[in-house]
Formats: sequence, structure tokens, C-alpha cells
Amino acid sequence: MNINYIDFFRVFSQVSKAIHSGENTTEILQHIVRNIKEILGAKGCIYWIVDRDSEKIETMVSDGFPYRSLANVNYSELNHIFNSDEGPLVWIEDARTDRRIPDLDTIGKRSVGSITGMFFDIIGTYGGILAVYFYAYKKLTAEETEILTALGEQGAIALHKAFSYDEKMLQSLRQMVEGFTLALEAKDESTHGHSVRVAQFARAVAEQMGLSGNEVETIHHGGLLHDIGKIGMNDDILKRLGILSRTEMDIVRQHPEIGARIAKPLNFLNDVVPLILHHHERFDGSGYPHGLRGERIPRGARILTLCDAFETMLAGRTHFAKMKFEDSVVNVFNGAGSHFDPDIVDALFAAIEARPDAFDVRVNGAELNCLVNYRRKLKMKMISSHQMFI
Repeated sequence: MNINYIDFFRVFSQVSKAIHSGENTTEILQHIVRNIKEILGAKGCIYWIVDRDSEKIETMVSDGFPYRSLANVNYSELNHIFNSDEGPLVWIEDARTDRRIPDLDTIGKRSVGSITGMFFDIIGTYGGILAVYFYAYKKLTAEETEILTALGEQGAIALHKAFSYDEKMLQSLRQMVEGFTLALEAKDESTHGHSVRVAQFARAVAEQMGLSGNEVETIHHGGLLHDIGKIGMNDDILKRLGILSRTEMDIVRQHPEIGARIAKPLNFLNDVVPLILHHHERFDGSGYPHGLRGERIPRGARILTLCDAFETMLAGRTHFAKMKFEDSVVNVFNGAGSHFDPDIVDALFAAIEARPDAFDVRVNGAELNCLVNYRRKLKMKMISSHQMFI
């Protein structure tokens, strides 16, 4: 038997045991790339974990010659070098003359000959890219390709197992935190279900805007948790929203910062924290806590600001009556450009028109005409506003 196959079966067995015993995923990938390099007599090997949805490189593990022209590329450059449309395997005959390889390391670029890259599915939007590179011309034989594929797939299996476990754990933690929000709303019958509906509205708006799956999920969780900072506030104050004194309103206005502090230690909520913190900012800069303006306010927070207000208009509270659908539409229209981002108001109107069930409303003919009319007025308003600055 060829010595490479003996080495391969030894490594394959070791990695299999490591995967099933739950060893550290990074260490497993390091073991894989180190042994691919040795078995194939390569100068170096790199394994990238990429998130296709957010278009970023999550992790990179490498071994061998520090080839910065390949190791230091960003997501866009990596996809330009290894284009999956070319098939499951990409072969670069000579990196020294190939225009896909950037000149991040001119000395390294002159030292590398052939590169072979492979693609692996991991889970959801996550994928793996495995590259092995040589000093001289090298086209892998069928047997060498089998070795590279088998070890690369083992890396994908290890990552799939780790990501599946992490996702289950994160889901449990999210459910626990979201349970606190439901407990908060249960203290006041008039707000019961508010955060769930805000999250539902926000998801529909984010999807209408064509945002990525990850961003939609982040915004949805932001909707569920946006008021979590109220959890430690006096019940009497929460029940009298709408008739509070200035001092009491100052207390209530602390809830975005309190909520952000509650969520910040939980790493899996990192992307949600800015949405909790800024969901009471206003597009014209008159909001709180930091008076951010326009696009300086995170997009997810701008969506929550609108959906929070719109849900409150439709549902009402103990001390102010719910509005008719048409009145809510007019109110939102009037707030476009001052309280709300006009583009997000347009997305809300479009989403209601397309999927009224997502907003718990039944839109009759007159209400639909009102919505369409004010959406048309909004577009004219946005065009006029844009032309003022040309």
C-alpha cells in the first residue's frame, strides 16, 4: 500500500475519534490541515469557514508556509479566487501569474506554484473552503483528490456537529431571555403580547426590504427584547404610561440603556444590543438615549422604532384609546422624515398591502385605498425632499 494511504487512514481514524469524543473544533481543523500538507507534500493548507448569508469569513485555520496573498484575503477576494460556479474543485495552475491572487505578499506570491481549492457544505448558510498550495506545478491525482476530499469532509462533519450543538444551546438561551419579556408584559394586561407583535411586524418589514436571513432574525429578536429594560421598573409607572409626570417619564426613558446592559453580557445577543439601545431614537435626531440621527441609527433599530409605534397605535393602552387603521396610517405618514425613516415607512406600507395577516389586521377596500394613497403621497414627499438637496 502506498505510504500516503497508510498516513491517510491513520489521520482519518484519529480525526474520527476526535469528532465523536467532542474535541475542540479548531484543534480538529488544525490537525486536518497539518496532515493534508504532510501527506500531499504541500507547502501549506488553509481551511476557511464562511457565512454566505452575511458574506464574511468566520474562521481561518492554516498550516505551513505563511502565504499572506491567500491567508489575508477578505470574503469577496476569497470568492473571486475560488468560484464555486466552476465546480466542486478549483485548480490554479500558477499563482505567480494568475490575476485572481492579490499582491498582498509579493515575495510569497512569487514562491507559490499551483493551488487546489475545494468547497464543503456545513450547515445552513455556513460553508467550508479548503485550499492546498505547492511551491511548484502540481495537479492532484485522482487518489490525492480523494484524500483531500475525505479529510475536508471530516472537517465539515466536525463543524456541522459543533454548529448544531451551539444553535440548540443558543435557542434555549434565547427562549429563556424571551421568557423574561413575556413575564414583564404579563404584569400589565394592556401590553400583553406587545413585544411579540412588534417582533412579528418588524420581521415582515425586514423581509419586505429584502434583508438577509441573519439580519431578519436579529431584528425579530430585537423586537421580542426591545422593552426588556422595563423589567425592573415599578409596576405602577408601567400601568400609567400616557399620564406620567416628567420625573416618571425620565425614569421610563432609561429602559433602552438598562435593556442594553442586561443583554450585553450575553454574547449570543451581541447583534441585538444596539437595537435595544436605540429603538427610541428618532430619524431627525430628537429621540433618546443618544439623539442619533438618520442612518447613524442602526437600521434594525429604525425598523423597531416604527413597528413599536405602529403596534401601540393599533392596540392602544390603558390611558389612550387604540386608533382606527386609517388614522394609524396617517399618523405614520406624518412622522416620516421626523420620527421615522421614510424608506422604512414605505416598506411597512408595502408589507401591509402584500401581507396584512402579518400585522393582525383585516384591511377592507376603503382602508386599502387609504394605504395605497398615502404610500403614493409618501413617494412624492421623498422625491421632493431629495430634489431639495440636488
